[in-house]
Amino acid sequence: MDFKITEKIKGESSKQYTYRILKDSIMNLSLKPGEALSEIEISQALNVSRTPVREAIVKLKEEKLINVFPQKGSLVSKMNLKLIEEAVFLREICDKEILKMVCSRKNNDSLIKELRKNLEYQKIIVEFEEDIYEFFRLDNKFHEIIYEFCNKLNIWKAIKKLSTHYDRLRLFDVIEKKNLRDILVQHEKIIDILEKNSFESIDDMVTEHLFNFKEMLGIFIEKCPNYFEK
Repeated sequence: MDFKITEKIKGESSKQYTYRILKDSIMNLSLKPGEALSEIEISQALNVSRTPVREAIVKLKEEKLINVFPQKGSLVSKMNLKLIEEAVFLREICDKEILKMVCSRKNNDSLIKELRKNLEYQKIIVEFEEDIYEFFRLDNKFHEIIYEFCNKLNIWKAIKKLSTHYDRLRLFDVIEKKNLRDILVQHEKIIDILEKNSFESIDDMVTEHLFNFKEMLGIFIEKCPNYFEK
C-alpha cells in the first residue's frame, strides 16, 4: 500500500486522522481502485490501534469508497460508471442553477476577481508542469468559490460527498493530461459568462465542462481496466 502520511491536525482524534488519510489516499489515487487494504499495515503506518482503522473503513464503505468482503478483506472500490453518471447528473443541475443565480445578481465583481486569481494559479501549474494534484485542488476550489458566493456552500459539500467516483475519474483525466488546456479555456468562458450575465450560454457551457472525460473514457478503461467496475 502507498499512501501519503501527514501529521495529525490539532484536536484530530485517531478515528478522524485515520479516516482523513485513507480517504485522501483513495481520492488522490495513491491507493488504487481495486487495491487490497490491510488493517494491520494501516495501523502500523499511522501508529494507531486497529479500532480507528476499522471505524474508518466502515465509514468509507458507507461512502462507497471501500468494499468489504467477509473472510476476504477490504478493497478500494473500483470506479463505478453508474455512480459517475449520477454525480454528473447532480452537478449538471446544480451548476446551471448556481451560475444563473450569480448572473441574476447586480454586483459580482468580488467573485470575478477571486475566480480570475484562482485561474491564474491554474495556468501557472499547466504552463510550468507543476504539481498536478494542486491543479485538481484549484479546479475544485474554482467551483466551490461560486457556491460560497451564493451562500450555498453546504450544497457544494453535499455534491462532493456524492461525487467521489466522478472526482477520481476527473483526477485520472488530469493525471493523464488529456484535457488540461480545455479546462482552462472553459473556466475562462465561465468567468466571461458571469461577467456578461450571459444566461443563454450557461446550459451548454456547464454540460461541456462536466463531460470533459467522456471522449477519453474508452481509452482510460482500455489502459487501466482494473480501475473500473465491469
